[in-house]
Parts: sequence; structure tokens; C-alpha cells
Amino acid sequence: MQILYTVIWSLVLLVIIVTAVIFSFGFILIAAAAGSLFGIYRYYLRRRRSSELRTRPYTYGEVIDLQAEVIRETIEARKPDERK
Repeated sequence: MQILYTVIWSLVLLVIIVTAVIFSFGFILIAAAAGSLFGIYRYYLRRRRSSELRTRPYTYGEVIDLQAEVIRETIEARKPDERK
């Protein structure tokens, strides 16, 4: 009878270990598939947004194109007087 209990507990332990390994492998496969799908989604979302920006490039503000000389003159005009 003792040998029967030992065999049964060994089989139970083996089933638990096999179940844990299969569950872990399945979880890893599901996580990899979800990560891949998320990466594909982000890739296509970024492409769609960039194509929207091509049609409407400046939606949040105005672009001011200044020459470098104008910027230097403005900085020089706004500097405090160094002689004081």
C-alpha cells in the first residue's frame, strides 16, 4: 500500500510540474504575441500621424522665419547697458 501512495504522489507532483511548465510557456507566447501586436500598432499609428502632419503641418502655433542678423540685432538691443 505504501508503494501505491508513493506512485500516486509522484504522479501528482509530475502533473503539477508539467502543468506549470505548460502554463509558463503559454504565458510567454501570449506576452510575446501581445508585445508584437503593440509594436505593429505603434508603427502604423506613427505612420498615420506623420501623414496627417504632412497635410496640416502647423496646427498648434505660428512658425516665424527670422534671419540670423535680425536675431543678433534684437539680442544686442535688449542687452543691458554694460557701462553702468
